[in-house]
Amino acid sequence: MTICTDAISQEEWIELRQYLGLSQLQTEIVRRLFRGKSRQEIAREMAIRPRTVRTQIDHLYREFGVSNRLQLVLHLLASLRGYWEQEGESLYV
Repeated sequence: MTICTDAISQEEWIELRQYLGLSQLQTEIVRRLFRGKSRQEIAREMAIRPRTVRTQIDHLYREFGVSNRLQLVLHLLASLRGYWEQEGESLYV
């Protein structure tokens, strides 16, 4: 599953990161998960260890009460939708 993240500005990512309580590292990993990247691809792009990516993803699973990548992405999308609706914007263009 790939989700277009280019429509979200850097400022919006910062706001969303704060809204979701994500670290900057987790936000960058989430952005890449939305693009359908594997742990290895994420690690290579970010110049970090694959183990670090796995640790962060596992932390996100626990934090949001999900057990796999699809559930995580769907949960985050629902959260983003809630955020935008709260801000009076629409997720759908």
